[in-house]
Amino acid sequence: MQYGDRPIGLPDLPRVHGEPVFHGVYRRHPSEFRVTEDLGFVPEGVGSHWWVLIEKTGVSTDEAQSRLANASGVSRKDIGYAGKKDTHAVTRQWMSLPEQAQIETGEIDAALSVIEVTRNQRKLKIGQLAGNWFELVLHGEVVGDLDARLAAIRARGVANYFGLQRFGRHGSNLQTARRLAQRDPEGRRRLHPKDGMAASAARSAGFNAVVAARIETDQWLSVALDDVVSLAGRGSHFSVTEDNIEDVMTRVGGGELDPTAPMMGRECQDRRSAGGPRAPRVGNRSKSLYMAHWNLSGSGSACRARDPETVGVRSTRVYTQTEVLLSTWCLCHRCIT
Repeated sequence: MQYGDRPIGLPDLPRVHGEPVFHGVYRRHPSEFRVTEDLGFVPEGVGSHWWVLIEKTGVSTDEAQSRLANASGVSRKDIGYAGKKDTHAVTRQWMSLPEQAQIETGEIDAALSVIEVTRNQRKLKIGQLAGNWFELVLHGEVVGDLDARLAAIRARGVANYFGLQRFGRHGSNLQTARRLAQRDPEGRRRLHPKDGMAASAARSAGFNAVVAARIETDQWLSVALDDVVSLAGRGSHFSVTEDNIEDVMTRVGGGELDPTAPMMGRECQDRRSAGGPRAPRVGNRSKSLYMAHWNLSGSGSACRARDPETVGVRSTRVYTQTEVLLSTWCLCHRCIT
């Protein structure tokens, strides 16, 4: 997979902590890869929408949504969820249904069950979650100093790269993004909802390229004036100023704050001139040079994701247990940095 002239597949991206110290395999069976969604809040228990906690095994979130719609007698489009979960796994996540749905706890079929039923005031929307918990079974052997690697990760975290799944099988989502950009190089058309994953993949590829450049130039955890930093583990962020830069650098070193990299939107340049958040640096290159680097045969369409008017940011570092595991081991079937 390429982003301009840079390979952005995980095996090709620079590692913060060096070569892997474990070789092995994972996900031999769905039961060895478990995902539990964390909303970050408790449904209110009252309201005009049913909220159900489902468990699915070996099926996609879209397929689970369809089966739940058929079982409850409502349209699939009326069922909301916060995010898609792994297909080849045992996963638990929340979905919302309209008030007329006929739903109760129990097994829907061999691959789908309803674990809990409650109510809430609003439909569950994409992105309305705090994160996911992962439980993996790994098979393999230690080939380096595992204790030292884990200690280093605990101290500094790992690079918050987007993984292979974001880009589709064999990079198919990026290929779609290139076709969209060739069709509409100026980005004048609004994307069809079915092209949302392609737009997201293009933005994510750009993010991976920025983070990789930061690591290669030893600027992964550096900050400069007008950069954007985020509170670790939260979505809130703010700009670095002359008044707070020393405090920010101290808090980044202590893990309280994280540097960010851009998730580019269509109005990147306009929002910059209007005083919007500055996209973090790639070395000493400016945002305009970063946009020129978007080389997906024209960046307009590919930039336009869910909110094309917004320049988003994403933390370049994470401390979560899942990232600790996956950054430590090089797996035979997939190399994870």
